[in-house]
Amino acid sequence: MIHELKTDQDVFELTIAGLKPFEIRKADRNYQVGDMLRLKETCFSAEQMADGMPLAYTGRIHDSEIVAIVYGQRYGILPDHVLLITKK
Repeated sequence: MIHELKTDQDVFELTIAGLKPFEIRKADRNYQVGDMLRLKETCFSAEQMADGMPLAYTGRIHDSEIVAIVYGQRYGILPDHVLLITKK
């Protein structure tokens, strides 16, 4: 399965540079080891969109595979979130 996710520009840059091989996301999807994440860079940050800017994409994407998942309140993760460990 491929999960398409919005990503702010600053975080996207860290991901494509190989400095952020993980995602912390709300556990609102059935993420599984072996699934793919398709990160889509947004033109505006989440904060800017909350203030009224439109959802728009730059056209840049990054695909990676989920290789491990940490659930719940371990390591400071909120109970309704997951830590997705990824590799290119």
